[in-house]
Amino acid sequence: MENRIRELRKARGMTLKRMAELVGTSNQQISHLEKGRRRLTLEWMERIAEALECHPSDLLIGGSHLRNKKERAMIELFRGLSEEQQEAFLKVTAALAKPVEKANKNAVNG
Repeated sequence: MENRIRELRKARGMTLKRMAELVGTSNQQISHLEKGRRRLTLEWMERIAEALECHPSDLLIGGSHLRNKKERAMIELFRGLSEEQQEAFLKVTAALAKPVEKANKNAVNG
């Protein structure tokens, strides 16, 4: 299974050794997991995600690719809403985003 462990680790400036320390395993084990030589179980995903401060799904190709904790928190809050609340949330968010879009366009065109 292809994954993004190495990509995420390097993006955080983390060495293989440091990652292994945080996960509680060997450098070799992390290397095998990164290269797909070892099966990436849910347990491994949770341990690695904690070390990388990301969501386990971020480790997978095609995962959520959320940028930070705020985005993940917003998604989790959204998922906990009823369908009606989600619709209201989207309308409010769209209304809040419009002034930013206009300001950005004015700065470009101005």
